[in-house]
Amino acid sequence: MEREGLLAMLEASLEGTPPPLPGEDEVADYEEELEAGPDEDDLERERALAEHDTDLDTQMQLTGKGEEMLFVSGTIERWLSRCPQGPLALGLAGARALAPMVLSWSATLTHALAHGSLSLAELEQTLAAVLEPEAVEQQLESLVNSGQAEALYGSGRAPSYALTDWGREAISPIVAAVRYEQRYPEDDVLDPDVFDVEAAFQMALPLIDVPSDVRGTVRAGVRLPGAEGEELVAGSTVEVADGRVAASSPLLDRVPETWVTGDPLDWCETVIDPREAKLDTGGDIGLAQGLIEALHERLFGDSGPTRTMPGRYS
Repeated sequence: MEREGLLAMLEASLEGTPPPLPGEDEVADYEEELEAGPDEDDLERERALAEHDTDLDTQMQLTGKGEEMLFVSGTIERWLSRCPQGPLALGLAGARALAPMVLSWSATLTHALAHGSLSLAELEQTLAAVLEPEAVEQQLESLVNSGQAEALYGSGRAPSYALTDWGREAISPIVAAVRYEQRYPEDDVLDPDVFDVEAAFQMALPLIDVPSDVRGTVRAGVRLPGAEGEELVAGSTVEVADGRVAASSPLLDRVPETWVTGDPLDWCETVIDPREAKLDTGGDIGLAQGLIEALHERLFGDSGPTRTMPGRYS
């Protein structure tokens, strides 16, 4: 979609009227267009491009911005390929999962579920300042239908809803997109805020495995600009034991024995590629590095998009 169309879709979701996903009729129309081939407008564009054609010996390559966008696309493809209901590809099939993910993050529904399971009534109350109850229910239904959230039933009680592992893994394309936005900012794109940072950690931390010999408590902090030039630090206090995250909290330890700190771009660059080493660390360096490596491996590890040659990702 064009950028303007995506912004309109996000705006509609926040007004409580999420646009419908492509239906069978729209898919059929799209397939007919493909079969019909290029129309006169398409041919006119090709003629215009031909008039500005370069010499045959001119070499072309992606800019840094182009490579960055290609990495974001590869990260999205990786996430879609892990769909528990079967691998999805970019296009109409992928849109049925990608649209609910983007809309739910934009409307902070994902932020609410990142911290744990909630009932529909609890979600409506939590998001009352952002979404109408009907919109909460619609977006929650889309998350469940796409496999990113699930209903948990207790004895005789209304179900509660929680993110699935795949729903939590959606933080990887979000991190890739944030790195792109931080490197190539747009005037109408807001920087990550405290709630974004807390949600990102709470989505990712339950997924990771850490080396069994790594244990302790570390403060993962992200530096954010505050009011009147003051600096805020948001993130998570993480307790690691027995090869996993035993506990995590958005309440930060004010005097941590071990800490990892950086701005949003530092964190994105380091988690995507730990060799970048952009974060400040202190205390038990092994614990801090173990946490970073575990986040990288789960979100951007061996099966993630990696550069194989200039301008190419696989």
